[in-house]
Amino acid sequence: MTSDTTTATLHRHEREDMAGLAICARGLRLRGGRGEVYGPVDIDVPAGELVVVQGPQGAGRSSLLLTLAGRMVPDPASRLVVLGEPLPARRRAVQRRSAVAGFAGIDELDEAVAVGTALRERLAWTSPWWSRVPRVDQQTFARYVAPVFGPRPLPRAGTVAWDLDEVDAMLLRIALAAVRGPELLVVDDVDHVHDDARRQMVWSALERLRAGGVTVVAAVASLDEVSRMDWQRPPLQLNLATGPHAVPVD
Repeated sequence: MTSDTTTATLHRHEREDMAGLAICARGLRLRGGRGEVYGPVDIDVPAGELVVVQGPQGAGRSSLLLTLAGRMVPDPASRLVVLGEPLPARRRAVQRRSAVAGFAGIDELDEAVAVGTALRERLAWTSPWWSRVPRVDQQTFARYVAPVFGPRPLPRAGTVAWDLDEVDAMLLRIALAAVRGPELLVVDDVDHVHDDARRQMVWSALERLRAGGVTVVAAVASLDEVSRMDWQRPPLQLNLATGPHAVPVD
């Protein structure tokens, strides 16, 4: 049997065993030149769930989320299947079907650019190269970002990103990530919004995305975040401060 055939057989078998799971990991870990980055982590996440990853600075939260979204490669012994695709072999497929928000150096807003322009740039990035993306007016802006902002008043399309407060800036980053309708969304550093009451608005936005069928994995430094927030439905929890980890299927 060729190696290609072996890979294909494993892929089919894992698809059958993991029906209904957006993420399945066993012994997932990453080591760097300075030692353990994260892991080992065992997780089973049903499709359409919200997972809150809690861990202090240096616990590997960002690296773990980027691994789940196919943007980083774990250690070779790790077993990871995301959206039915084995990683890292099918990284490109997972990258197409997932999105990231809240990551320093990846999706930060250009503070000198109007938010409507930021949306237009994202639409252009996700559209066929030959298509023309018109200027984003307020109606178009609202169509794309209102599902994330919910009852919160929308910024004007001409508002410069510098003038957004921390809640609106985070919500806009999430809305931009959701433009292409990802099946998986990973969100880092939710506690960049420092006040609990205002951070609740971000979690409520992520719950709305979950209600729409998106699997959401979001990270915070606080170890008691879930107990401090109000939830429409309790999220799954992954605590990176307590050794090997598992998120069970309910």
